[in-house]
Amino acid sequence: MANRTKLLVMGGVVAVKVAAYLVWRPVMLRWGTQGEEAVEPLPGDDQVPRPAFQSTRAITIDAPPESVWPWIVQMGIYRAGFYTHDRVERAMFHARYVEGKHSATRIHPELQDLKVGELVPYGGGVNATVAEIEPNRHLVAGEAFVLRPLPGNRTRLIVRCRGMGYISGAAQGAAADAPALTRAIVFALHRVPGALLLARGIDFLVADPLHHYMEVGMLRGIKERAEGTYDGGDAGVLRPSP
Repeated sequence: MANRTKLLVMGGVVAVKVAAYLVWRPVMLRWGTQGEEAVEPLPGDDQVPRPAFQSTRAITIDAPPESVWPWIVQMGIYRAGFYTHDRVERAMFHARYVEGKHSATRIHPELQDLKVGELVPYGGGVNATVAEIEPNRHLVAGEAFVLRPLPGNRTRLIVRCRGMGYISGAAQGAAADAPALTRAIVFALHRVPGALLLARGIDFLVADPLHHYMEVGMLRGIKERAEGTYDGGDAGVLRPSP
């Protein structure tokens, strides 16, 4: 009887948490957006015309687009990082950055010449091809990074992600040089009954919130760096550009 009561209580707690997540999820997918930003057409939308999911997040930065752009164009694992939760990236992808174990704290001139067709490493063997790039305006590489000038030398940074899922999206296939784990996941999704449905569930309940956590951290990290307020816990960390 006691065990049954515990199971009922645990089931109730899980049900409440799932219900709370379902209520919060729409807010999560449009964090920080204003007006029509979450639904209006943005550069890169045509890259995935019928996405399984879409998120749009935004933040206002007290710096002009010309001061924000250099931080965006140098992003990537083994590049400047993504200015988010570096410990999580290192744990998940063994991530390393141009400055070692943390995302960049300054502009790196050698990482500024990004071109259409080049690859931006996201970690775990995943690379995003640069599909569009217009300096100080937008970058489309896996996600779309859109900069809009605001009065008072400020910038509205909008980031949109459209895709078929993080794990379930792997069902579309993997490159021959992808990590063995990635290829194994693709094989399982195609061959094991119910695996694709399980993958979609993991995307919905785990991967989407994790992506939200990392992306919000990225937006805040870009904002702090562009505004010159990021110190990484040390007032002397943020160095002026050379």
